[in-house]
Amino acid sequence: MSLQPVNTVDNKALFLRFKDEVWPYRWLLLPAMVAMMVMAGTNGAIAYMVQPILDDLFIKQDRQMLLIVPMVILAIFLVRGAAYFVQTYLMEYVGLRVVRSMQVRLYNHLLALDMAQVLGNATGGYISRIISDTNLLKSAASSVIANIFREGFTVIVLLGMVFYQNFELALVSAIGLPAAGFLIYRFGRRMRKLSRIRQERMESVVSHLEQTISGLRVVRAFNMEPRERAEFRHITKAVFAIQKKAIFVRAVSNPSMDIIAGLVIFGVITYAGNAIIEGQTTTGAFFSFLTALIMAYTPIKRFTSLNNALQESLAAARRVFEFLDIPPTIVSPPAPRETPAVTQGVNFNNVTFRYAPDLPPVLRDLNLSVRAGERIALVGQSGSGKSTLVNLLPRFYDVTEGAIEIDGVDIRDISMRGLRSRISMVTQEVILFNDSVRNNIAYGGGSDDPDKIRQAAADANALEFIEKLPEGFDTVIGDRGVKLSGGQRQRLSIARSILKDSPILILDEATSALDTESERLVQQALDRLMEGRTTLVIAHRLSTIQNADRILVLRNGVIVEMGSHAVLLEKGGEYARLHAIQFHNEEPIGN
Repeated sequence: MSLQPVNTVDNKALFLRFKDEVWPYRWLLLPAMVAMMVMAGTNGAIAYMVQPILDDLFIKQDRQMLLIVPMVILAIFLVRGAAYFVQTYLMEYVGLRVVRSMQVRLYNHLLALDMAQVLGNATGGYISRIISDTNLLKSAASSVIANIFREGFTVIVLLGMVFYQNFELALVSAIGLPAAGFLIYRFGRRMRKLSRIRQERMESVVSHLEQTISGLRVVRAFNMEPRERAEFRHITKAVFAIQKKAIFVRAVSNPSMDIIAGLVIFGVITYAGNAIIEGQTTTGAFFSFLTALIMAYTPIKRFTSLNNALQESLAAARRVFEFLDIPPTIVSPPAPRETPAVTQGVNFNNVTFRYAPDLPPVLRDLNLSVRAGERIALVGQSGSGKSTLVNLLPRFYDVTEGAIEIDGVDIRDISMRGLRSRISMVTQEVILFNDSVRNNIAYGGGSDDPDKIRQAAADANALEFIEKLPEGFDTVIGDRGVKLSGGQRQRLSIARSILKDSPILILDEATSALDTESERLVQQALDRLMEGRTTLVIAHRLSTIQNADRILVLRNGVIVEMGSHAVLLEKGGEYARLHAIQFHNEEPIGN
């Protein structure tokens, strides 16, 4: 499932949704807005003070004003500095709170999405949205919007002063405003499009980096460094191309505004020069007007770059909200039933499953009853539906047709948390975290008790190697447990399941990638783990499932054989054929 919006949202909708993110901090934004207005007022005061400086100090040489004017200017800058501090601190604080809140929401939403929705997209897309896009939103919340309001207040104050001082000159200077507004709109629209494309291409960069790092062993083993370097150059070249276009837009926007400003000032000076010569205004009044006009031009010019930055933030906001708009389809019921204790067993009733409506079924009208405490082994060729069947039980996916029940209760009527608390999994792909051995074992939520963790490690045949580690249970084992061997990682995974102590156990090819000695230790640990638990075992090594209560043979999503190891061998069917292939017999045992 691709990361596409549920509904296309326009800019107004984006603003409204972003406002909802900022609205909880309105009581911090209010004093920040007041500080912005104070800063705008100080800009007007600075422009106004040009007139008494020229007329009273330099032309009239009024000594009394020599005391007053410097004190007033000092007071203006003190107030301006205090207002700037309040505005900057509060807006940056709000920006940090917003980005943290958004990152948490995105992460929580990622965890709530279905497996098909998550695994169907590149990892880089999620990382880009949670890290890069939210930081662009932080820029919007703390800097861009703050500057737009502050510069807007400044323009209002200074233009008000311009019209107050000389209405005719103000009308002359206002001729350039429509052209400036048109350029701001055009440049902003272009930047929004370029920013969206750039963020999408950055996803490819992040995804490629993630894949290279996680698959570094394969890259080196197959001498694929040249290919990966070439691919990375190609991806970054695409990013560079779009960034170059964005740089061009930013670079051309300021000179365009300068040309408009130059034409306006040309007209103002020409008009005002005649007024001064004819005695219609004073030099101080004109320079005060010109100062206010130039000071007003600066924020108007900045509106172009601010609007460009705002459009980048809107593109990021669109991507963030598109992701948040993807609805999870596998959720807990509104009124969940009590979680069963698994005293009766698990039933698969007429279960059919497709990964997508247009794909053929992976499981077809499957029926299976597993008694509490029974060990069921699933065998079959790759693609027969074994892993799909066990993935339906914890609701990683939901059945397309039929139902799965625990103690007679449909698992869709149980809360997700309650259902998964009853299930432990040990898989071929062991997931460990860059944390201590202790915390990795306790990750299943079984207990933080050191004695119970130690006992779980002992039962998993892991205690001996753990105690030989530099810091024992406190040793940090690296990302995915890279500091441990495959057998050691698998035994930690088993210890995690032992500590969790769930009544249902799923073993998905838990020993298929181990050497003989590691397999022996892991198998001993698994035998202890399976005692008294309802167990579903997937194994390619048929020697590991001979003691199962029942063995199910799947082919094309259908159970074609069922029985004990001895019975199925005697029958001479599919299981016997698989057994013969694995143990290099010419004819299936039982034929």
